[in-house]
This record gives sequence, structure tokens and C-alpha cells, in this order.
Amino acid sequence: MKVTNTQKGPRGINTVNGPVLIEPGETVEVDIFAREQAHIEASAWFEIDGDYSDDPVVVAGAPALKQAADNTGSELERLQALLADRDAELAKLKAQQDEPPKTAAEVLEMAKDPAVQFMSFKAAAAKLLGDKTPAKKDEIIAALEDLATKPGA
Repeated sequence: MKVTNTQKGPRGINTVNGPVLIEPGETVEVDIFAREQAHIEASAWFEIDGDYSDDPVVVAGAPALKQAADNTGSELERLQALLADRDAELAKLKAQQDEPPKTAAEVLEMAKDPAVQFMSFKAAAAKLLGDKTPAKKDEIIAALEDLATKPGA
């Protein structure tokens, strides 16, 4: 088919072989699928001389559908495993949150244990000391020792 750009500027058109830019007044010979007809007519940018090509028929074969279904199943299993891991982590965190706070003496023992990380120790101390928890380990230990010597600690 022959397509002529009737506009004052260049215009693009979708053809069977991909987009084509047509300069003002230029005529090109291209194949265009019938599915583009409504868009071309609505734009009123072109004069068309000839017939549109039939739209391609796309048939997904059974192997392609089976592969897509298999991929969906494995992706679903992967996501379910991620959710199970997340739920287990949330249950662990909730259990930690529900346990009663440690005493000052127990937190001081954490400071002496080389297997306990500083941030775990500091978090346990912060539960007892609140917003006034010092930043340095030796200052936290001093505050906990002070708290431990108070009655009711």
C-alpha cells in the first residue's frame, strides 16, 4: 500500500516491519496490518492507497502454555517459601518481645559474655535504662551497676 503524509511535519506510522518516519508530502510503499487502520484514520495524517495486510494469527502451542504454567508454579512455590520464612522470623521476634525484661544483673552478665554482641547487650540495657541509655559500653555497665544496687532492681 502507498501511504502519504499530508501534514506539515514528519509523522510516524507502524508498519509490518516496524515504525517508519514519513516526511511532509512524502509517499512510501509499506505493508500495514489491519489492526492499525482505526488509528491511522483517526489521526487524519495520511492518505492511504491500497489494502491493509491481514493481522497475524498468534497461536500459543501446548508446550509454551505448559512451560508458562510450570514457571508460574515454581514462582508460586518460591513466594510461599519466602512467606513461610518471614512468618517464622515474625514469630521469633514476637516471642522475644513477649519474654519478660531481664534484670540489671542478667544484663550485666551479658556484658561479660564474649558471645553476646554489643548491640544485643545495649538493646537489653535500653529496656531497663530507657532514653537515658549511654552510648559506650563502660558507661552502660556503670548505669546498670547503679540500677542493680537500688532496691527493687
